[in-house]
Amino acid sequence: MNLFDHEEFYKGGHSFNFAPMIDFLFLMLALFATLAISRASLFDSEISLVELKKGQENCSLRSKEDLQQINLSISSDGRYKWLAEFAEVPIDDTKALQKELMRQLEIGALPQDKEKTEVLLHIDQKAPWKPIAEAIFAIREMGFSAHPVYEY
Repeated sequence: MNLFDHEEFYKGGHSFNFAPMIDFLFLMLALFATLAISRASLFDSEISLVELKKGQENCSLRSKEDLQQINLSISSDGRYKWLAEFAEVPIDDTKALQKELMRQLEIGALPQDKEKTEVLLHIDQKAPWKPIAEAIFAIREMGFSAHPVYEY
């Protein structure tokens, strides 16, 4: 006398089918690989490399001493401040910012070659996007380059 039926046990009906699980894992692997490649290509598309022409292999890139830096702060409420060496001068709007850039250029505080001047934007983490974008467009409209500076 047997406690269970041996013929029913050995028929093979008690196995687990792993094929759908393996198919799912391969699909997930393909999805994440595609996401990783597309994400990397999106971030790498913003990189601009230095182009050296023939005969310029020994020349050095422009050093930081050649650049005049202007520090501009954008606070959490969207207000602008010109960060001078000894003082912080509030600036009302982008028109006033452009006027100040032009005044600095006219009095000789900035080099006449605008490529030798870079505006560093010290942006508060809670600053709204509108004043940031307006400042960047106003600076670029004047012919200067704007660079965000992140401080933690």
